[in-house]
Amino acid sequence: MNDAYIAALCIGAVVIIVALSEVVGRLLRVPGRITRLAVHVASGVLVAVAPLAFQYRWWPAGIALFFITILLVARYRNWLPSIHAVRPSSYGTVWFALAVVLLYLSAWPKPVLITIPLLVMAFADTAGVIVGEARRGAIPLPEGFAGKSWDGSMAVFAVTGLTVSLGWEAFGLGGTGHALLVGLACAPVAAVVEALSPRGTDNVTLPLSMAVTLVLLSEVISQPQAMLLAEVVALVLVIGAVRWRALRPDGAAGVFLMATWLLGGGGWPWTMPLIVFFILSSILSRASDSLRPAGGEVIAKGSVRDLTQVAANGGIALAIFFAASLGFPLKLAWPAFLGAVATAASDTWATEIGMGLRRQARLITTGRRVPAGTSGGVTLVGSGGGVAGALLIGIIGWILAPAGVNEVIHSALAALVGGLGGCLADSCLGATVQIQFRCCSCGTVTERRRHCDGAEVERIRGWRAMDNDVVNAVSGLVGAAVALLTFAVVSL
Repeated sequence: MNDAYIAALCIGAVVIIVALSEVVGRLLRVPGRITRLAVHVASGVLVAVAPLAFQYRWWPAGIALFFITILLVARYRNWLPSIHAVRPSSYGTVWFALAVVLLYLSAWPKPVLITIPLLVMAFADTAGVIVGEARRGAIPLPEGFAGKSWDGSMAVFAVTGLTVSLGWEAFGLGGTGHALLVGLACAPVAAVVEALSPRGTDNVTLPLSMAVTLVLLSEVISQPQAMLLAEVVALVLVIGAVRWRALRPDGAAGVFLMATWLLGGGGWPWTMPLIVFFILSSILSRASDSLRPAGGEVIAKGSVRDLTQVAANGGIALAIFFAASLGFPLKLAWPAFLGAVATAASDTWATEIGMGLRRQARLITTGRRVPAGTSGGVTLVGSGGGVAGALLIGIIGWILAPAGVNEVIHSALAALVGGLGGCLADSCLGATVQIQFRCCSCGTVTERRRHCDGAEVERIRGWRAMDNDVVNAVSGLVGAAVALLTFAVVSL
């Protein structure tokens, strides 16, 4: 049976599934929430088993792209109420199809990396919705978790563990005991990712996070016990950080995921630079807060970091680690990774030291005097702190370089230059395109979207989407690129 014939059957099956949901919803007056979940499970199972039938990735990926177009039009036109006429409204069906495209394009021809993640999305995500919404007295998760509940997250945990274990053994990747450990290692990741994902985005984040975790478990580390140990260490780390008020609950969840993947898949060399950055930066932020009673009026967020801050400072480094795990040359990935972390350290140390000591800053683009903490403002003492932060990450990278990295001195130098380059980029972006407001009540220039106990603010410059977190993420990318370029030059 050729792929074209199988593709036609798949399209027909999806059409039948959606048509049945419409008929059932209209004639039997079944609520849209139920018909949508039924479509979610049925279509999820269908696309999950498709890798076992197709010979080439382009057919299933093309089908998913076709349905993305159809679903976007249907949602815009208010068609297909059985899957779109639900509240809260979301693009969950589109995210679902996008996840299929990304998995087929990136994981082919390894069906285990496609089938198991899609089955987790079909079963675990549905279980979380049913338990979280149907059970009376469900305990809500803290703010920052997209309105999810502990009950729903526990359901995601349990069903993920079962689904992954059965799938792992069915593919012949290990015995029952080994499969159970793999499922147990995947379950916390799935529960945390699902809880953090708002408005249907879990339909793409959940299967992709499962695919990443399974890659680490199947191709990078040989024993799932290493991932389980990493999760225990990560849990201890984030509990301590939350108790010390260095992380908000959603930020703690983000750090848990990062530490699990980095420590479980890469060991201490990939984990320690970020841990040192986080601990020392939190200490500096706490000390800086105590020295600047009015500093919080200028900057957008305080020293208690949330999920977006965690992602902005560590996301680029994590992506580089994933690239190295998937085959990107280690000798290039390591200096780029260090450059991204060094940028975060350099920028944070420069900001906190400059603001804590309350030195008058000058705008990097014009030299105009600005209050300490103003985006794009630099001070001599703060710049010294930035150099120290980047240098420290370079030294750690030199000492803890993973096996296979030979040019450790070159990597450390690249980290220093990359960190300073990224910090410079952060200052330039902060002085030009980062959004800035003026409080309508007191006139203070600030990064906050509300000021003076909720008073409105007016935008005075910058792009609306370019807040401090976006600037940090872009700067981390610049730091990684500068470090990679520096490494290439000094290695000639």
